[in-house]
Amino acid sequence: MQPLMSPSDASARPDVLRAKQIYGFTYGLVVGVGFAFATWGMDAYVLSQSNALFPWIKLIVGAVLCAIVGAPAGWLALRLERELLAVVIWLAAGAWLAWMTIILPLQITPRLLSFLEPSLREMLHYTYFEEFAVRFGVAYTWVAIFIAVIGLLELPLSEPAIFATSAFGRIIPFLVCLVIVGISGSIVDGLNNEPLRTALVTTNQSIQFAVDHQGQTVDPQLARQMHQSALNTITNLLPQPRRLIVQDFNQDLGQVHVLVRFGDQWVQCLSLYNQLSNCNAVSP
Repeated sequence: MQPLMSPSDASARPDVLRAKQIYGFTYGLVVGVGFAFATWGMDAYVLSQSNALFPWIKLIVGAVLCAIVGAPAGWLALRLERELLAVVIWLAAGAWLAWMTIILPLQITPRLLSFLEPSLREMLHYTYFEEFAVRFGVAYTWVAIFIAVIGLLELPLSEPAIFATSAFGRIIPFLVCLVIVGISGSIVDGLNNEPLRTALVTTNQSIQFAVDHQGQTVDPQLARQMHQSALNTITNLLPQPRRLIVQDFNQDLGQVHVLVRFGDQWVQCLSLYNQLSNCNAVSP
């Protein structure tokens, strides 16, 4: 009688090893893409509702760049089958994810926008500040806390999932990962995306308020709250379709210039800590 195959023997079979590596690759892919959606998904949606120019670009590029690192990390961690090594691998991948939360919105996106919209090439002034290193440190701290858990759980979650007979059993690790990276991504979103997004959204709201109340008598206090005096120089442009984009910012992201395109005319609006200060027409 042939002896039964032990679990360790089954794990060494070539087909099982291939299944593990494929599962590890998929695990890392889900982590990378899930992190991107948690970090830039809400940002993209809010910007799309606020007349932003190319609002989905950070999400699309971020998903690709995070998947490029996440998928190999998941594959390598499961291939080596050592929990400590898995944590180290994912912490290294986490450094890339944290760096993306800084460099994508503040450096990569303006270059892509200048390529997609040539008229912006001389108008976007995104400067690299030394404070970016501090922001990276804060972002990596939050990412590392959660990404270490991702690495710690990969082996114990994946092993039973690979041999699971039900579809739900196979996707449980992916669902756990999405919850973890969802929390991490939502935290780092507030570090860099939120200040720039809020400046653009409040600028758009002030413009929309002016459009909605053109020719009407508005309560002076409400007009001050909506910063309508900042739009006095561009009232003739307001009815035209518009698209908004962040032009530049200071080190703490409190002072933000927002460019607004009304038809063929560009307007520069200054937002000071999410309070619209002034708007003036500019030439490319």
